[in-house]
Amino acid sequence: MSKNISIFRKNGDMETFIAAYDKALKLWKVPYEELMIPTRFGETHIVVAGSADAEPLILIHGMTFSATMWYPNIEMLAEKYRVYALDTIGDVGKGNVTEIIKNRQDAVNWLDDVLSALRLSKAIFMGHSMGGWLCTNFAIHYSEKIEKLILLAPASGMHKITPKFFFKVYPAIVFPSETRIMKEIEWFVSPAFKPDERAQTVFRQFIVSGMNCVPCIRIVPSVFADEELQNLTIETLLLVGEHETIYNPTKMLERAGEQLYYDWF
Repeated sequence: MSKNISIFRKNGDMETFIAAYDKALKLWKVPYEELMIPTRFGETHIVVAGSADAEPLILIHGMTFSATMWYPNIEMLAEKYRVYALDTIGDVGKGNVTEIIKNRQDAVNWLDDVLSALRLSKAIFMGHSMGGWLCTNFAIHYSEKIEKLILLAPASGMHKITPKFFFKVYPAIVFPSETRIMKEIEWFVSPAFKPDERAQTVFRQFIVSGMNCVPCIRIVPSVFADEELQNLTIETLLLVGEHETIYNPTKMLERAGEQLYYDWF
């Protein structure tokens, strides 16, 4: 039997982490259920909402976060789709890790296992940041299993991440404190954004997760080759903020425009 690999720090508190996660998940204003499904990398936690008869939509969150981040979008999405919001296995969500995702093929195999366990032959994939990278990586290998691709400020993939990202993020991961993690959040979030009580609840979950957990996923998002992107024929919607911090959004969109077929808004 495979041994579980913990995401918790030496002095990490699982109960505090779960409590913060569940409090954030209660922000979802639609009926939902939580599933644990088997994959070759362990049990993956998924939050499911929407009619069982609706078109399937896979959601993949950003790095060092969880499925709870979709709280502002879930009501609208669940009206039309059967939504499967994944906790990326090995990141700071619920789930039980038995094998670590170490490379691109591992990431592909994990998502393929998720689809198989859910008995889905095809779905719409939507991912934010690292989640967008994971969606694109899967599409490059299994385009026939993706109906449409929605990328929300995907990490790397189209354009390299600025070195500043690592200086802003890694101190909060390696030497976690509430102050360092809040500085990380403030760097990511637009100055124009004024967090309400719901956003503060999710920010609190992010802080609690960072204080108690550390991701065991080992893959770092890379830039995809021109040929890989050119071979993607899936209809793709790409959304990037004009004040994106982890890369130059203009250069990223220029390369995407050269390599991808996508809807421009």
